[in-house]
Amino acid sequence: MLRPVNRILLFLVLLTNLVSSTAMGDIDSPRKQMANGVPSEDVICKNGLQLMIRSNGDAICVKSSSIEKWVNSQRAEIVDFSLRDSKNNDTSSDKGQVETDIFPEKILVQSARDSYVLGSTMTFTGESEPNTSLEVELEDSDGNKVYTDILEIDDSGIVQFEIKTDDSFTHGAYFLILKHGDDSEIVPVQIGESAGDIAAVIEKFHFDYNSNASIEIFGPLSAKISLTVYDSRDNVRFEDKVQLDKKGHAEYLLDLSGYKRGNYYLVLNYASEETIEEFTVGLSKGITPIDIKIDDNYYKIGETVLLSGKSSDNTKILIELIDPTGEVIDKIEYYTDNDGKFTYPLELSLGKQNGLWTVKVSNAERISELTFEVVGKEKILTVQLDKEEPYRHGEFVTISGTGIDSEFQSVIQITSTDAFFELIPEVTNEGTFSEVWQIPENLAPGTYTVLVKDDTEDVTTNFQVIYKTES
Repeated sequence: MLRPVNRILLFLVLLTNLVSSTAMGDIDSPRKQMANGVPSEDVICKNGLQLMIRSNGDAICVKSSSIEKWVNSQRAEIVDFSLRDSKNNDTSSDKGQVETDIFPEKILVQSARDSYVLGSTMTFTGESEPNTSLEVELEDSDGNKVYTDILEIDDSGIVQFEIKTDDSFTHGAYFLILKHGDDSEIVPVQIGESAGDIAAVIEKFHFDYNSNASIEIFGPLSAKISLTVYDSRDNVRFEDKVQLDKKGHAEYLLDLSGYKRGNYYLVLNYASEETIEEFTVGLSKGITPIDIKIDDNYYKIGETVLLSGKSSDNTKILIELIDPTGEVIDKIEYYTDNDGKFTYPLELSLGKQNGLWTVKVSNAERISELTFEVVGKEKILTVQLDKEEPYRHGEFVTISGTGIDSEFQSVIQITSTDAFFELIPEVTNEGTFSEVWQIPENLAPGTYTVLVKDDTEDVTTNFQVIYKTES
């Protein structure tokens, strides 16, 4: 515990640094001021903004129009300036005259309720920076995304949206994460009774060398959580114990000084519960081309697109999932490993549009993209051949497709006016198939039809057969 005189000296040093930083154009938010050691009640707000202390002890700087909302929700209270000044022995009496330009927290959002019944609708309201895009993600306690969206905020700055909880949700803790640039907000909510889950939300994914990572930790009330950081080779980099408060929350500041370039894993343990979050340190911007691929060409809503690729080693990449209307459904900050490779599962349950989707991967200099078809929850029968050019006698034709009902016998028929061939395809549980057929040497040249049918529907495509000597 600092003595009163030492506390005053520390505050004057921090204040001097803040003023000097402002004059040089290096402006800190309230969160960064606290990360630099400024007590929450001593955070400096821009003129015209009110300093308030949230229920978790963090400082925020809010507009006068928002004060009543935060007070009524009991999620923040106004700082008693007379008490603060007396604690500082009046050494900061000139503080109100200092011309500062420190940005306030730009995202202030709250849930209408702390807990919801499964099947009900979550309602969120608040404020953000006007005329910007706000990234929204809802994660469960295991870090799995169950909802994502990008909100376009108009000139009012008002944020208001709903999330319907359906059969894909379960009882437990959820975390709404809102991001714009380097600013973020985390709103914990509960569905049903608390299961004692533990969870961590790191303020961002990429960190610079020798910086600090702010981590929000949630779990059982007053629990002591084990915190361990592992490097990419599973070596322990750091260990500590974190004491949660009476509301089951703690904000932890992880010092990244001395961390080498690469990706790291934050692991929290309590009793038999464990949760893992990933982050990176010191990654560079990529400049080489990006090669990407996916594991199929057709998907259904609810399936996972396994994206993989290669570029420069240990670089930052941005993955964007775009629906057929051109709307960006999801943005993911990610990285390439020591070999320049990456793999990431994209959840199609995040969107609702059938049609051609696009996945785009970019680094600082290069962009690569590819498209795939989403056919919805109902299976749509498709068929395709391995090429569009004519086939010659003796060549192999690969016939593949999706949407066959695997519970019933399906057939592939190859026909013309004078020929008939029939194949029985092997069908996966997902309804995909692929069969190879060799064109007989004595087959007459001409147009042939491939017919694929199951118990409910059929689909066709055509191909040409020509002599070997023809060009």
